[in-house]
Amino acid sequence: MAPKFSLQNVLDLRHGKVELLEIELGKLLLAHQKTESLLSALQEYQADILEQLSVTQSDEIDLIMMNLLRLNILQTAKNIDMVQIELKKQEKEIAAKRIEMVKAKQSEETLETLKRNRHEIYLAEQVQIESQAQDDIYIARAFRNQQQGA
Repeated sequence: MAPKFSLQNVLDLRHGKVELLEIELGKLLLAHQKTESLLSALQEYQADILEQLSVTQSDEIDLIMMNLLRLNILQTAKNIDMVQIELKKQEKEIAAKRIEMVKAKQSEETLETLKRNRHEIYLAEQVQIESQAQDDIYIARAFRNQQQGA
């Protein structure tokens, strides 16, 4: 039976941290995707308003309607700018979370490597012990055979 890895608790802790970071990254990516959808919807809405304004300008001129559409366009443009700023902020957060997750995975992988190396050393020691025991058995048999033959 292989000995317990002395740093198993640390490895488990690091593995848990990696899983937590993966979940957080997933949430950030989902929020980013929703924000991109919102941006797309705002841009479509802005295009619709521009088309309405174009139609309004080609028919009888309705200054009140044109002013309302213009205000709508300006407000939508402000909203688009705010959403674009939020997207950039989210992209920075995602990049930082990815870097943090990579570092955590590297740290976990380092301990996994240590664990594998320790296990390989243990197996090599066991092979050596078994080989030594086998040699002792052969030597004992040879000595016994020699004693019986003499």
